[in-house]
Amino acid sequence: MSWDVRTKIPVVEVIAPDGRKSLWIAVVAMTKAVAAVKEVIPPNHVAVLTKQRLTISRKSVELRRGEVRRIGL
Repeated sequence: MSWDVRTKIPVVEVIAPDGRKSLWIAVVAMTKAVAAVKEVIPPNHVAVLTKQRLTISRKSVELRRGEVRRIGL
């Protein structure tokens, strides 16, 4: 695999009970992104898939398959 390959990662919005929102990425298939994020957030938070995709260069960011991470944009 080439190091300059660009990858689009699903972005999930998480909404806390008090209305605060945060963005998360999950390095999984788009259909599994919400479930992956729900595994690491409190059960009383809501997770929804956004239309956004995070485009990254594998050269610049180290992500492992299956990784879930909160991001700041």
